[in-house]
Amino acid sequence: MKLHQWYALRGPEYVRKRAAALLGRYGLTPTKAADRVEESVQWLAELGCAPTFPVPGRVVQGHPQFFRTLQEAGIEISVHGYDHVALAEYPPAEACAQLVKAVEVFGRHGIKSHGFRCPYLSCTRELIEALPQGLFDYSSNLAIEWDGLPAADEPAREAAIADVLHRVYKPASARDVVSTPSIYSDIIEIPVSLPDDLELHDARRLHPLPMGEVWSQILCRTHQRSELFVLMFHPELTGECRQPLSAVLNQASQLLPAVWVARLRDISSWWREKATFSVDVQSTPAGLQLTFLCSERATILVRGLDGPQEPWDAVYRRLAAPVLQLPAEPRPFLGLDVDVPAQTASFLREQGYLLDRGQTAPRCAIYLDTATLGRLSSEVELVEFVEDSRGPLVKYGRWPSGTKSALSITGDLDALTLLDYVSRLFAR
Repeated sequence: MKLHQWYALRGPEYVRKRAAALLGRYGLTPTKAADRVEESVQWLAELGCAPTFPVPGRVVQGHPQFFRTLQEAGIEISVHGYDHVALAEYPPAEACAQLVKAVEVFGRHGIKSHGFRCPYLSCTRELIEALPQGLFDYSSNLAIEWDGLPAADEPAREAAIADVLHRVYKPASARDVVSTPSIYSDIIEIPVSLPDDLELHDARRLHPLPMGEVWSQILCRTHQRSELFVLMFHPELTGECRQPLSAVLNQASQLLPAVWVARLRDISSWWREKATFSVDVQSTPAGLQLTFLCSERATILVRGLDGPQEPWDAVYRRLAAPVLQLPAEPRPFLGLDVDVPAQTASFLREQGYLLDRGQTAPRCAIYLDTATLGRLSSEVELVEFVEDSRGPLVKYGRWPSGTKSALSITGDLDALTLLDYVSRLFAR
């Protein structure tokens, strides 16, 4: 993107306000920014959290020892492009070259790269398809906005910043989209939740306490829905974010069933592990025998069935053994009409549902045909239809080891010096 295009997208008011903020947060040397990052790593560790820091390759190139030290402390360093530029504005081949170059820099300096987040979340399907096979395990670029939050409903005091962030992030709504990973072209997409710190602090001018209230509300919603909260902050605002991040992590430690706090690479690895799970169904004189083919970390959930079970939440109980005996009917699976699209079936399977697409599908406790599917307008409505349906059901929980939801703290570490910011204006 040329300099005049970059300026036109943001406008003079945004550029002025953002420049003023950066002058106060960075110096000509990395000392100020590095101290902030090290401080955040320390207190996050005290709260049982290892974050993921997406970092541009050019920044790693300039300060490799600093990032090796972070990695040795258990912090995940992920790719944030080579230059901090909007990759969606580049032809896919050029955008791909940016990411490849960053991976090469990471490797040259002994830093492992498992996934990437584009600057400004500017990823496209064409870019994903252009990536060399095996370059990344995951992407974290889909933005999901959680609206209707009390503090977030306050009138924006810095409309120019809020408008630019919304145009750049292009979020989907949590009213429509389920906040869980998904697999596309062998890449695990791990969605980000909004609002982030830039919107709450820089755009809405919220103090730390109401910032924490907003993020705590998102945590509660994702826990209620058994979903994922990828919280995105920027280490330049470490001082302002310490209280709200601490509040969220303390709250997560108290919720039951538990919240899984994990790095993005751990979430990606789990989602691939879960994708291999299945169930073997055998007829017996008494009915059916289900043998769950899964790892020890699997969370097997049941409702409306007898058997060796442990308390879990208000609706489901956790199966204590990988074998279950039950009556032949109704079958405790999600039956799908043969005309239900493969994409819908894949989505439901990723949510942990055990699908029956054979002749026995209509005999399942829950049956989804194309007419019903046509009345459901979103992923959220589809999951609500299944969960609100009556009848026994067996499924795999979305998260490992009995946890109900997941939380990942990710800090976009865009720069360590003012020169890092200036360099992006002339990047190609």
